[in-house]
Amino acid sequence: MLDRKRTFGFGIWWFGLGYYLFYTPYSGLTKALSSGLLPGAAGRPVSGAALLPVSALATAVCILGFITVMGWWRYAGRRELFGLSVPFPRRVTFLSGVCMAAIIGTTTLAFSFEGVSILLVLVLLRGGVLILAPLVDAILVRRIRWFSWAAMFVSLAAVLLVLNDAGSFKLSLAALLNVAVYLAAYFFKFQFMTRLGKSDERGATLSYFVEEQMIAAPLLVLALGLLAFVGANDVMLDFRLGFAALLGRGAVGPPLLIGLCYAGLCVCTTFIFLDRRENTFCVPLHCGTSMLAGVTATYTLTLFFAQAPPSGTQLVSAGLLTVALTLLSPLHHFRLHFGKLRRLLGRRLKAVRDIAPAVGARAAPQDRPGTQAPNDGRRVFLFVCSGNTCRSPMAAAIGNAELAASLHPSAAGGAGVRALSAGLSARVGAPLTPEAQQALRELGVPVAAHSARNLSPEEVKQVERIFCMTHEHRNAVIDLEPAAAAKTHCLDPDGDVEDPAGRGAAAYLDCARRIRSLVRLRFDELALYGEPRV
Repeated sequence: MLDRKRTFGFGIWWFGLGYYLFYTPYSGLTKALSSGLLPGAAGRPVSGAALLPVSALATAVCILGFITVMGWWRYAGRRELFGLSVPFPRRVTFLSGVCMAAIIGTTTLAFSFEGVSILLVLVLLRGGVLILAPLVDAILVRRIRWFSWAAMFVSLAAVLLVLNDAGSFKLSLAALLNVAVYLAAYFFKFQFMTRLGKSDERGATLSYFVEEQMIAAPLLVLALGLLAFVGANDVMLDFRLGFAALLGRGAVGPPLLIGLCYAGLCVCTTFIFLDRRENTFCVPLHCGTSMLAGVTATYTLTLFFAQAPPSGTQLVSAGLLTVALTLLSPLHHFRLHFGKLRRLLGRRLKAVRDIAPAVGARAAPQDRPGTQAPNDGRRVFLFVCSGNTCRSPMAAAIGNAELAASLHPSAAGGAGVRALSAGLSARVGAPLTPEAQQALRELGVPVAAHSARNLSPEEVKQVERIFCMTHEHRNAVIDLEPAAAAKTHCLDPDGDVEDPAGRGAAAYLDCARRIRSLVRLRFDELALYGEPRV
């Protein structure tokens, strides 16, 4: 059975750093302003309800501006409106945006309640999502790795430790209700996000992000405006005061800065959650980072405003969170990253030898010990999809390109190690789709002539491994030849590689990039990169 370990980049850790850098001033400013510590507040506390309109508007402007500057509007779904094509979210991303609007509002309000410290707020919020993460993974039948479980339990122990030290804190009914709304919103958001956005396909991830964010903060501003207009109780009147500040009737600098910081942390935290890894991995990383930001913000208030410092128990909790983050560190993929470095050095060595003057005659590769080409069919890897005009031939082309770049010429291609493709319901003779050809060219992969063909039971018996694009394809191969079950696998052990047909060139390119990362993973597992080209 293949080792199902996954390789991942370090991008999630950069987002974690950005999240820490934005969350520290966000939480500290919100608590300082709502406690009357800032000079701009004239020594009087500013309620969370009064803070929220300005900060939510700043968040909306910054996030939508960020999407515009990055040129990501093209990833959103579109509808025709009065003859114009405008960005338009799908139903599920709209619902996710509603959840995100609730999360933005409740997060800022949580830090403004009287008698509640920054760390206690984080314990309540983060402890809840730590419990939700594995529940959502279980509901959606996602594999959870051991170090994700370990980090989650260590993180949960850390937040429970702080909660046990919270006897001196005061929790109002409003604060508890606020936390309940926050956690309910995350429970549904995690499910929407996991189904739609947690993917190696950059287009799918950005599509989810853009469609959610175009709803979230603007919807919150609209809702606050309606409540301010009604103005039926003290909270609604505070919303009205917040909007009045925009008309020059109050200091808007600190709330604007709070909104700016929230926009930054919102982008970072969303992409942490959208990482393809299981929620039980991403949520402890998110929680650990924010708890450490809370410790930093608390010490900042201690230093500049003589507020109470974190207790010894809180510091022990922060230490446990550091342990949890270590459990999630990229060191778990050290062997695979070391293998990549070794292959890179092998290629550099080849380049040096290619430009060096030849000294003496070299023996033919087949005359050297251990380099004789294997017999026909000795190592053949087969990629399978439905029509054999897109996913599986792209995978075979990428696989052969990887082999050609990494193995000795006598071992790659031809009768040695090679990749082939086949379909289960192919229109025999159909060529590779133009979009697939273009995607391969953009990846620098040679595009060979291709004619679609169907998989045969005889071929199933002859190949070494079969990699299918979906679970349905794998089941069909096993139905065709039950004895091949042990050597038939999904290319992605955690999900299907969806067909990009009908979704445009960008979807094909995203699919090809995802296939390339998965092919490299599979070839790493099979030790096919063990002999660098020289």
